[in-house]
Amino acid sequence: MSWETISEEAQVAVLESIPARWRLDLDKYRSLRDVTSVPYTSGIMTSDQLKITELSAVKIVERLESRELKAVQVLEAFAARAAIAHQLACQLPSKWWDGLQQAKELDESLDKGGSLKGPLHGVPVALKDSHEVAGHAVTMGYVARRNNIAKQDSTLVATLRAAGAVFFCKTTMPQSGMALETVSNLWGRTLNPFNKDLGAGGSSGGDATLVALRGSPIAPSTDMGGSIRVPAAFNGLYGIRPTSDRIPKGGMHNTNTGNITIKLSCGPVCRSLDDLELFTSIINAHPRNKYDVTSVPVPWRSLPSLDRKLVIGIMKWDGVVMPHPPVLRALEHTKQTLEKDGHEGEVFNTREHSAAEALQLNLKTRALKEQFADAWNDTVGRTTSGRAIDALILPPAPAVGYPHDFNIYWGYTSLFNFLDYPSIILPIANFKVDPQLDRVDSEYRPLETNPYDKPNHELYDPNLFANQPSTIQIVGRPFEDEEAIRVASILDTLFKAP
Repeated sequence: MSWETISEEAQVAVLESIPARWRLDLDKYRSLRDVTSVPYTSGIMTSDQLKITELSAVKIVERLESRELKAVQVLEAFAARAAIAHQLACQLPSKWWDGLQQAKELDESLDKGGSLKGPLHGVPVALKDSHEVAGHAVTMGYVARRNNIAKQDSTLVATLRAAGAVFFCKTTMPQSGMALETVSNLWGRTLNPFNKDLGAGGSSGGDATLVALRGSPIAPSTDMGGSIRVPAAFNGLYGIRPTSDRIPKGGMHNTNTGNITIKLSCGPVCRSLDDLELFTSIINAHPRNKYDVTSVPVPWRSLPSLDRKLVIGIMKWDGVVMPHPPVLRALEHTKQTLEKDGHEGEVFNTREHSAAEALQLNLKTRALKEQFADAWNDTVGRTTSGRAIDALILPPAPAVGYPHDFNIYWGYTSLFNFLDYPSIILPIANFKVDPQLDRVDSEYRPLETNPYDKPNHELYDPNLFANQPSTIQIVGRPFEDEEAIRVASILDTLFKAP
């Protein structure tokens, strides 16, 4: 059988597994570039179901505990919305398996007077197609792995299951995972729901687009060069690449297993910072982690509110690829927002420590890590407070998105895989690309010293990216994931202030 036949049969099987009551008349929507309104206008979901899918994971658990909702009811709503999302943007690489039995058992337990199974009790969770789930295929986008059935849950999946999560679908990823766009011969191309002419990001593009369309409240994505952060950024979501050594990776597939220099991590993409913190704390500090040799069982810390103003390093570009005008405007907006509230913004220059250098110096890992740590510590002498920066803010990518098949520069994210610094993607509330404000910089002359800067500059057209969401990347020190989240929380509140 040819690979084309295998692929076609696999994709058809997914579509045919969607119940008839959830199927769209796709002819109505082919001309739409932005499909985010379709779940509201298609008539497939009830108003109650739409309201359920607007809830965060934290709110879902609260409603289940109070018995305002049932786990089966929640699952039905998200499954319907995920079915709609897949037909619009292609995120689901598995036949429909809905976790209905899990949800029923959780409801029966509470009905009999039991307590919540865990902090994710009844929360529907989509899983990237690199996680092992017993009895289900884990393909990583490879045609040859179409029937590669996992015999047991990965450590992370077992942890989430023990916390009460309900697994109901898998999500697409590019073949091998090493790409910043989600497309494979097996599953096809995943589209950006805000603009189908743009890529979803990768390698967790299936996760991000499904969450962006509210087909799942949360998804545990993986990241080896930007695969959580870039899709989260391109879809206007919250996301975190935690310190790798804190995350259990047993049974988590990747194509670079023997590489200990560029480290794989796993963290959530979601729609709220509360969900991000809850999910990250669960996978960081579950008792099961002490049995997984891929992680250090570091207890999760609950930090008090900060009783002083922040000192933030701001890096507008890395000296390799100049970000597009809306990305630079987002950073300037962030700086002004911080300073308006009394926080300090300090220019942080890492040109001597660029990602391009990092990727070429695998044999000098320790030296480069020491250089970057020194650059961070040296900010003590430049800040008015006399303190080193609390976090570093920089772009997640040189653009807010890219057309399909564009060769995307990894440097703004991959550096922190090499350094193993926790990195958070934070959406900027009420801030989108505006063609009137984000005009082409006709004075900029691209660098000729690398193959990325000139194509990136020539690509920019404000009308192509109009109304795309904007985000920033917040970087903390290794093993200080909690501190990075606290910084993100302060900024999130400021961004949302009237």
